Amino acid sequence: MNNGFAQKMDAYMDEYCAKNLFSGILRVSHQDEVIYQRCAGRENPDSSTGISENSRFTFYSLSKPFCAIGLMNLMDRGLVSMDDHPAEYVPEAAGFDKQVTVYHMLHHISGMTDFAQHAEYERLRASNEKQDMRKLVSELSEYPMRFAPGTDTQYANINFTLCALIIENVTGIPYAEYIMEQVIRPLGMDTAAVDEPGLEIAHRVIGMDVEKGVLVPVGNNVGWLMGGGDLIGTVNDVYRLNHAIKKKMLLSKAMWKEALTPAVINNFGCGCSVACWNGKTRIQHNGGHVGFRTLHVQILEDDLDIILLANCGKAGPRQTVSEAVCRTFYE
Repeated sequence: MNNGFAQKMDAYMDEYCAKNLFSGILRVSHQDEVIYQRCAGRENPDSSTGISENSRFTFYSLSKPFCAIGLMNLMDRGLVSMDDHPAEYVPEAAGFDKQVTVYHMLHHISGMTDFAQHAEYERLRASNEKQDMRKLVSELSEYPMRFAPGTDTQYANINFTLCALIIENVTGIPYAEYIMEQVIRPLGMDTAAVDEPGLEIAHRVIGMDVEKGVLVPVGNNVGWLMGGGDLIGTVNDVYRLNHAIKKKMLLSKAMWKEALTPAVINNFGCGCSVACWNGKTRIQHNGGHVGFRTLHVQILEDDLDIILLANCGKAGPRQTVSEAVCRTFYE
């Protein structure tokens, strides 16, 4: 690592923030030591509270790795099989193609029609009310498949909503309660929670988007993202995923190998992407929806970890900032 890493990243972020409307936190860790952290913007544009490591961001799709760990824990216990059709556990999924398996779902190769194709998607997207996910799954099961299971790839939230419903039906415990007791707390994610409309949370960050050159609040919408986007927490909570992967926590070594092995036709493992980057293993998951962009990157060989949590809906920070981190770290 270049000894001037922090100074160079400061110079980069100074320039980036001057040119872009950015609100959020960037943290870079190396071998469990924070080597760079930068906060910018505010938790809410209507308040003076600045972003800090105590700020709690909606994870959106960065929730998926934790859902995958919860489901695969049940696999370790012999309660769920990768090879089963989801209707073995969730009757509302019976209408999906009979060739769909839990494996296909975890790797985003199921071909199932996603919420974005639902006739009421715009209502779902705009609503901050809790939705009947079983009803939505049943309705989507009547839509045509997007492709035959295992023949193509399409990122889809429906895959992880079904994973969450499987957890509920197999354990008899509400998904939120299970994921908190079996994943979030055991991983030491002390300030994380399963979010829901109306939940009061200290240091809750409000999502923002750009209108006429300024950031304006657009709220948080998790009412229809069960399993696939419903966690909220701090940068410290996200870093616990690094420990989970590195130290093989909560799952057997065999199950972790399964989780970190991508499907043949894409780079998705179970709840994360796993790709070769400049000869190194790069494990990653993005998140983003109304007013938020989130990212976790873990480069295994060098124990390098990058977390970016932004309450600004512009897509740019995830790719441009993370690539700048890697470029600066390895130069």
